[in-house]
Amino acid sequence: MALRRARHEFWGDGPAYRAIGGFTYHRLAATAPEHEVETHTHDEAHFVLVLSGGYKSSARDAPPVSRTPLLVFNPPGTTHRDRFHEGQGSFLAISGGYERGEGPAVRVLDPYAIWTAHAVAAQFDRAAPTPLAFDGRAHQLVASVQPLASDEARRAARPPSWLRRVFEMSFTADDPELCVADLAREAGVHPVHLARVFRRYLHCTPGELLRGRRLERAAAMLGGGTASLAEVACAAGFVDQAHLSHAFREAFRATPARWRREVARIQDGGVPAAQSG
Repeated sequence: MALRRARHEFWGDGPAYRAIGGFTYHRLAATAPEHEVETHTHDEAHFVLVLSGGYKSSARDAPPVSRTPLLVFNPPGTTHRDRFHEGQGSFLAISGGYERGEGPAVRVLDPYAIWTAHAVAAQFDRAAPTPLAFDGRAHQLVASVQPLASDEARRAARPPSWLRRVFEMSFTADDPELCVADLAREAGVHPVHLARVFRRYLHCTPGELLRGRRLERAAAMLGGGTASLAEVACAAGFVDQAHLSHAFREAFRATPARWRREVARIQDGGVPAAQSG
């Protein structure tokens, strides 16, 4: 039977939570090694915004491990074993405000929702944040997963219409050589303006997004097949195997070969070995 978690129970530690209106807010650093995170069920709906680290989520459309902006919505009754790679990372959790029935956990691919969640996280650094700074944005997040709710809130301060298109393009395009110029051309804007809008709403540059997508693509290929490291490097858009290995070690503190072994061990039902850098 899965462990049940209340709205204040997360595998993390951080500033005192805020309870405002029908929501609670936590900004936390991961505290538990991967193997200590058990399969568990959340009775209440909640959002998780990854602030740092690689997050392993079973949510629909989520990568095997995140290296790009990741906002996950978990509806009431979600059962999962979502956790941070090597137990290291930080996140924002917002619970409450969603009373509909159970459904699948999903990755939220709305740049405005990602920006809104980051704006909530930033309130923890303010000496005297106003309740509306939390509550209003929390309702905007709920609106992002309830398309028919609060259309006026969703229209307020929206990013340019092209941002979602190019954001999704980075996930759906098959071309491993996709570059920032391609995204700018699709958006119909100058690359400098593209970078400015990305930084505002997604808290990363277009180049960081594309590099992260290559790493996510490589991680998925390593965990799901027998392609050689050279083949994975080519298919994921790296210059060569050495380039892949360097980027992988820098991002995940593991070589591609070691990553493949760990994924195979988990798929076989084993417990991951202690991580040692």
